[in-house]
Amino acid sequence: MKKNTLRTMAVSALILAIGSLTISYAALSQVLNVDANSYIKPLAKEWDIHFENASSGMITGAAEEGHFALNTTNITLNGVILKMPGDSVTYTFDVVNDGSLDARIGNIDYKNPSFVGFGDTSVADEAIVKEAYQYVITYEDGTPLALSDDLKSGESRTLKLTISYEPDNGVEPANDVSIEGAGMILTYVQA
Repeated sequence: MKKNTLRTMAVSALILAIGSLTISYAALSQVLNVDANSYIKPLAKEWDIHFENASSGMITGAAEEGHFALNTTNITLNGVILKMPGDSVTYTFDVVNDGSLDARIGNIDYKNPSFVGFGDTSVADEAIVKEAYQYVITYEDGTPLALSDDLKSGESRTLKLTISYEPDNGVEPANDVSIEGAGMILTYVQA
């Protein structure tokens, strides 16, 4: 009976030891458990460059203002009429960086407008105005826009758009000529 008791005690000790190892393993596996739903959240970076605060046109001479439309990313300028040398129309507006990334000017591309004359002299008048026409966008202080100009996150810069008839031209059209589709594509890239 002693043999059976010894055997029973040995088997009981073995069962107890295996049970202890199982409990220890379960405790360890709970400590080392990695939640499958864990993730690293990247920093949120936003790109938001847009136009705001368009002014009415400031007219010099006998020019007619036309239609200046500004939405968040586009400027449209149509129907400006420059009647004689020295005429101009100037608009101001802001370019705003409301994003969290710094930007810089990557490209400046001027659009070619069309010239629409009226009456029997329309072709000659269109040629006169096309030759004398100037379209310039600068900063408010008159400094020209340049490639690589910075626009930091949270910054706003006032721009000035002027469409004018060269004062030195000396030639006037017989009838009005409407300037349509004047503008530029201003591309900002990450700085």
